[in-house]
Amino acid sequence: MTHADARPAPLETMDEMSIRKALSEFVTGVTIVATDDGEQVGFACQSFSSLSLDPPLVLFTVMKTSRSWPRIEATGRFSVNVLTEEQGDISAAFGRRGPDKFEHGRWSTSPLGNPLLHGCAVWIDCTVDAVHDGGDHHIVIGRIAGMGHRADSRPLLYHRGSYAKVVSAGRDAPADEGWRQRPSV
Repeated sequence: MTHADARPAPLETMDEMSIRKALSEFVTGVTIVATDDGEQVGFACQSFSSLSLDPPLVLFTVMKTSRSWPRIEATGRFSVNVLTEEQGDISAAFGRRGPDKFEHGRWSTSPLGNPLLHGCAVWIDCTVDAVHDGGDHHIVIGRIAGMGHRADSRPLLYHRGSYAKVVSAGRDAPADEGWRQRPSV
């Protein structure tokens, strides 16, 4: 059998742990989704994606049992802070319940009033555009109001339930090769 012929075996059971283990093969970035409703609130989120350029939209999913989400939804706005490989401790703090999450990292306030993490790879200031049902999660669509980008950063990755690092950073495609310009966005 050649490598090209190798196909993953079907799952023996479709229980939560088997599904979780299989889906953990998909590498994701790590973000902090946050707002300020008089007190800063937020959570670590790996299920984040760009959605549309026109209009500029992003999406993330959040468990329906989240304590942070009702407060974020009530403000109608949020920030997404894309973490760098140096910010694993911040991700870990935001992945747990607790009152002192924002003691990790240095934070300022966005034009919309959302928490922005210093040193992150990208920050995105959003308003809630729509919320959809997604089983045990909400699918949240955010309209981008502003953003900032650090081109010299390396992302914090999440794979198989732990953090991973990029061995070598990707490079932007040349401007004259439009077909390579981020077709997923």
